[in-house]
Amino acid sequence: MSHPGAPVRWKQRMAEAGLAVVLGWVLLAFGVWQSFGAMDNLSADWPALIASMGLKLEGTPLGRAAVWFAVNLLLLHAAFGLMCWALALCTAVAIPRLAHRRFRLLLAWVAAGFAWVLVGNASEFPFSTTGISGPLFVQPLVDRFRLFDFLSFALALAILFVLIRAVQAVPSLRRHAPRAGLFCLLAAVAWVTLHFSRLSAAHLEAAGSDRPNIILIGIDSLRTDAVGGGEGLGLTPNIDAFLRDGAHRFHDAITPMGRTFPSWTSILSGRYPTTTGARENLISFTELKEFDTVAEIARGAGYRTFFATDEVRFSNIDESFGFDQVVTPTIGAADFLLGKANDLPLPNMISNTWVARVLFPATYSNRAAAVTYRPETFVKWLDDEIEPAEPALVAVHLALPHNPYNWAEPENKVFARISERAYQYANSVIAADAQFGNVLALLERKGMLRNAVVVLLSDHGEALGIPASDTLLRGEDAREVMDGEKISLWGHGTSVLSMHQFQTLLAIRGYGAAELPAYGREHDTPVSMVDIAPTLVDLAGLKAKAPFDGWSLRPLIESQAEASARFTARPRFTETGFRTRLIMEGDFDERRVLGEAAAFFIMNPVTGRFEVREDLIPRLISDKERAALSQNWLLAAIPAGEKQDHQKYVLVSRHGLAPKRFESPPDASADPEIRSLWQALADHYGREMLPPAPRQPVPPVGLASN
Repeated sequence: MSHPGAPVRWKQRMAEAGLAVVLGWVLLAFGVWQSFGAMDNLSADWPALIASMGLKLEGTPLGRAAVWFAVNLLLLHAAFGLMCWALALCTAVAIPRLAHRRFRLLLAWVAAGFAWVLVGNASEFPFSTTGISGPLFVQPLVDRFRLFDFLSFALALAILFVLIRAVQAVPSLRRHAPRAGLFCLLAAVAWVTLHFSRLSAAHLEAAGSDRPNIILIGIDSLRTDAVGGGEGLGLTPNIDAFLRDGAHRFHDAITPMGRTFPSWTSILSGRYPTTTGARENLISFTELKEFDTVAEIARGAGYRTFFATDEVRFSNIDESFGFDQVVTPTIGAADFLLGKANDLPLPNMISNTWVARVLFPATYSNRAAAVTYRPETFVKWLDDEIEPAEPALVAVHLALPHNPYNWAEPENKVFARISERAYQYANSVIAADAQFGNVLALLERKGMLRNAVVVLLSDHGEALGIPASDTLLRGEDAREVMDGEKISLWGHGTSVLSMHQFQTLLAIRGYGAAELPAYGREHDTPVSMVDIAPTLVDLAGLKAKAPFDGWSLRPLIESQAEASARFTARPRFTETGFRTRLIMEGDFDERRVLGEAAAFFIMNPVTGRFEVREDLIPRLISDKERAALSQNWLLAAIPAGEKQDHQKYVLVSRHGLAPKRFESPPDASADPEIRSLWQALADHYGREMLPPAPRQPVPPVGLASN
């Protein structure tokens, strides 16, 4: 016969469990309420924004991601409440005199859990907009007295005490405790043994191929003057060591377009945006033309191909570019929306664990979700995913120096502030350099550098609003040739007259059997990022199906006769991307920029990705600035004025001579080099160089303008 009080106790415990779940959801509700308050500051009219961008949930990848996100939020907070309830039960067992006060024990553990989560969120994620990080009287206490460390230590001691006393109080648990401890110890030893044996086997496998691994490591928005090469400010010791120890660095390298997706498409394909159709970030893949990538060529030759990046909000590189495996945050509208919505105290506390990788793929190791991003988490993810089978092509893109220049760590004090943004940018470069060093060490540990060609690059640079360095035109020169129009000194892809936007870092280094000739490591010969793919195909002994726009840099690396003269005589091209008025002026207020840019994009209901509106692509292309470059000159074609009824041609010396303005082609006999640049610009862009078509109106999205 069952004990008459047993059903009552069972119902009572289920009621306690239900209350614990509800209390966990109270924490969720608190965070969601704060999050909606922060999102309301971004938009005055969310319904208009949703309608404008074609956001739909039913039957779309965004809808499925949203359901997964919501269910996991509820489960996570329910698990938090149940964990507090379990600790309350253990406390009642460990301290019998408190057994009749389980309700108070539950409230006490929930309160302790709330305190730990809220203080931890404020301490570990200083840019979070939820929790207790906002009040001015709380944050100084959290930072100054290391309140989170104290709470963690006290809570750990309390949990350990309760669990030990509970085990001692229950005879059956006490009998099995030694066995359970031994089992945990053996499991840990087995995991360590398996891990290191797998690593050793990978090293043996990596040593067996005579083909070189092909490795590309990109760093987003990296200015060339931020890299010291042993003579700078010491911001990049790992990059400097890479450059010093056998790399061939090309000092005059430029990107075909100062935006990540078009630039990386050119890097992988060896072709200009005019050839690939990748004229903007978030261009629909239906607008891309047929082309093969170095990854496809390598895969056809037996290579295993791998691509990874920690930021996909505006660059949707995926398996269709020839990669067997892709490691990225969730691509699409879920990245934009759920990455913002997941700034909640409890999800933040697990954001850099394997649990978040499963529950919240849109925010795990996502640079765009800057509140919770940690550089070491992305490196750990790479370590888990990269298998050192040779031959292999590995492309990794690191986005730390991209706006915003903060992440889930307090700002590091580097040097005196030049400006707020320049100071923050320098911090992000330091962190990116450390991350690059860790990625390189990871590849070496896996045996992938025993025979490899490694390319270190930046997809574009970054302008920081510094007039003395961020434009080729200054003062009276700018006013004279630009008719008073301003040149953008901010961001990337906003002006072809801003050298630090289109100038890129490019260095190539061979390891082991693929070591490159040591002479001529510093190259001033003008090159382009479209030269990377043909160079890698050449160095690896592969064969392309179609010709590249770029040229192999191998003759320069090997110092072949007349190679430099041939490259110097070749014109190169760059262009701007989609620009809003606010970004051109350096206004990065999220709400205002969203109001300007949202109408240009729409969600594809099949893929769940944001894409440039097809009907507005002609306008975006007509708004572009374009330039042809030689070693000494830059000839820019700039749409003139608001009416955009003609092109303005500006010739700028890259060595400080006075600029010139052209209304018609220069005389071939008087200026043969300039006339050659003019003709090259006209030939490369074709009909785009005609007077732009009338602007199409952009539908409003109903956002407030201030």
